[in-house]
Amino acid sequence: MKLNLKDFRTYQNDGVIRVKNVFSKIEIAKLKKKINSYIIKNVGVLKGKEINFIKKEVNSVHLFKDVFFKKFSNQEKILILGKFFLKAKPKIRHYEYFAKPKKIGLSSPMHQDNYYWNLKNPNSFTIWIAIDKATKKNGAVEYLLGSHKKLYSHIASYAPGSSQKVQEIEKLKKKYKIKIFSLNPGDCLIHHSQIIHGSKKNLSNISRKGFTVQVMTTNSKVDKVKFQRYQESLKKQIELRAT
Repeated sequence: MKLNLKDFRTYQNDGVIRVKNVFSKIEIAKLKKKINSYIIKNVGVLKGKEINFIKKEVNSVHLFKDVFFKKFSNQEKILILGKFFLKAKPKIRHYEYFAKPKKIGLSSPMHQDNYYWNLKNPNSFTIWIAIDKATKKNGAVEYLLGSHKKLYSHIASYAPGSSQKVQEIEKLKKKYKIKIFSLNPGDCLIHHSQIIHGSKKNLSNISRKGFTVQVMTTNSKVDKVKFQRYQESLKKQIELRAT
């Protein structure tokens, strides 16, 4: 994994960059096996905001209690990426899994991660690690390049696993260039916490699994008022889905 000044400037300007071959086939196979095992053991325990289903298949998992995932997310490769792109000491915020199963995988409305995280300093990013091949056909992530320099207004989306969406998205799609990155297993996307992104449904015959790691700086602080407001909105949406 070699990174240079051009890579950093691309990230600064666009808010996202693809880094190929970060993880080997063996590493991805192990990650995939651990995720499958975790789901089998915990599918009946996880609930509410911790897991989302589509037609009884797992679409996303938002809580991993197994120490393997903590160690995986805090490994040297990820911390090196954190230090390089943040230009500060990195700290892992959280990690999640997005399965988007074949033919039925849910869409994810356009949003900005920091509207969920509510960090006062937005110098943070998500590493999107491809477990499956990701293409336009099976719901690869779409980005609005350069949209990370401002936090836009969001409204409730009522979408499982992605509860908020940018309010004036159609207007912003005309302002920014839309980019879809194809990925092979082991490739990664590094995207700023404020870049607008989302994905379409997966109607293809190929699943689009990905594991994400959220990275912030060690001095990051949460706006507690905004975070509580988001949590209340999320709780209401989960309660509505349960009725």
